[in-house]
Amino acid sequence: MIAGPGSGKTEVVSALVEHLVVEKDVDPMDGVLVISFSNAAVHTVDARLRDRGIPPVTVQTMDSLAGEILAAADDADLTGLTFDMRIDRAVRLLREDDDATERFADVEHLVVDEVQDVVGIRADFLLAIIDSLPEDAGVSLLGDPAQGIYDFQLRSHGKGGKPFSTTTSQELLHRVCRSAGVTTKHLTGQYRATSDDAREAAALRTAVLDEAQLGDFEDFEAGVITMGSIGHVMELASRWDGTTAFLTQTNGQAMLVAQEISHAGFPVEVRRTARQRVLASWIARLLADAPTRTVTQTEIEAFITKKALALDPMVTWRVLRSTAGSKGSEVDIPQLAKRLRAPRALPPDLLDQPSSPFVVSTIHRAKGLEFDNVVLVDFPDKPWLKNDVNLSESARTRFVALTRARCQILRAEGPDDRRLHQFSRPSLHAKRWYRGGPKKCHTFGYEIRVDDVCREEPCGADPQLAQEHLAARVEPGDSLRLVLDPHRSTPSRPIYDVIHDDVVVARTSVAFGEDLAARVGARDKTTTPWPRMDGARVESVATVAGDPQQGPVGRHGLWLAPVITGILALDWSKDDEA
Repeated sequence: MIAGPGSGKTEVVSALVEHLVVEKDVDPMDGVLVISFSNAAVHTVDARLRDRGIPPVTVQTMDSLAGEILAAADDADLTGLTFDMRIDRAVRLLREDDDATERFADVEHLVVDEVQDVVGIRADFLLAIIDSLPEDAGVSLLGDPAQGIYDFQLRSHGKGGKPFSTTTSQELLHRVCRSAGVTTKHLTGQYRATSDDAREAAALRTAVLDEAQLGDFEDFEAGVITMGSIGHVMELASRWDGTTAFLTQTNGQAMLVAQEISHAGFPVEVRRTARQRVLASWIARLLADAPTRTVTQTEIEAFITKKALALDPMVTWRVLRSTAGSKGSEVDIPQLAKRLRAPRALPPDLLDQPSSPFVVSTIHRAKGLEFDNVVLVDFPDKPWLKNDVNLSESARTRFVALTRARCQILRAEGPDDRRLHQFSRPSLHAKRWYRGGPKKCHTFGYEIRVDDVCREEPCGADPQLAQEHLAARVEPGDSLRLVLDPHRSTPSRPIYDVIHDDVVVARTSVAFGEDLAARVGARDKTTTPWPRMDGARVESVATVAGDPQQGPVGRHGLWLAPVITGILALDWSKDDEA
């Protein structure tokens, strides 16, 4: 199905899934599989099925599905493997091991969203999945060639400097279309745009697909009004209705923009990748302090009422029971925690959902989403960088950015990012953005990520107090202090306490400290202490699913922790609080 921006693709997916579940009696958890780059489309599906009292369908990304196949096969240690390496291994398993294909034995219909971006090794993976489906299973592929923005993955290299695969999305579709009974349908309506600018942007789809007409697209883009700095735009955006997205090219730029919005006094969220899974806080709020390790439906309903949580008791019971794999009348909470931290698909109800009216995202991460207003953020030119841009690919990316808006489309001048770099070494736990200085060795800002808060145990001098404080006092946008913990830190790895209103609510992970040390080098406490870190803010409060703990906090393997993302300012003065 070819579907341009705002043409009703999500509603078609919703209606298709509803038809399969309600009319054809297909099991929503095992019989329907939706593969998507994000959970955006499934939220509408979930809402429609919820009204009918039906559990949510299974939605997975390519990466999580590959991880599940490898885990089920008890494959070798995956430490150090990139996501492409894992998908390559999953492809070989599906082609060579009949047991691996059992994952799809009960699938009656496969839905793939944004198929134009399934390229390279992921295209091979999808073909292997389709080959693994039962013969009578249905397949629906939805996409738009004008929004194909993942061609860069064809230039990603595997071992030996060669790409894992060069399969294009067109080659993928050609192979699928050779199957009997395949039909192509076009959605031509426009249901997203509510303003003349938004409608005109969506109508430029033909110009994006035809290089001879690219001038029309560039003329429209050049006419988008620039409103000044981020701070000035926020003075206006605070009065706009609905959601506003600030779109950037890189995640480093996104974090700089989010920092500017925070400094202006507004809560903001940085759009995460589908791999950065954050569990909703209601899970721990509901079950962390349950008096017994198992709970019944009646007890769940009583907990919801007692704790005044805005949850549907029936939906909550069903999603917890199915996720925990319970067959009887009780949910085992430690088993639930174990399955929550496993590399498997989770229903949207269990994931932390954006709540701020202001979102900052890369264009790629905003794919498939829509907002009331979109602000395209421009950054200073960098003439010293090699500019080897594919014009068609660039136009498609900019088209995606322009067509995320229902109403207003504006531009803003972003902060100076010319000393923003990405740090990468094989020994790192993750690639990190950092802000440099006049000299190459300088580091004045460093990225903290979603998973950089310790998850091995509930933290704080008084873990019970910390949990109560997180539940009652910590809000998105609140400032945090990071203070060096001299007892846990070493010359080769710093550990910081995370403090909110003088209460230690978390601490940084070992991985964060090791990555920082890889960038700035080991420290001698007497002459070159670890830096102070400023600028941390709460993005949200989330559930951590870990191992059951001794004592009252985390005894079932569930507790609360703050979510922190952004580029922290490093203060190298020697008057460190430690």
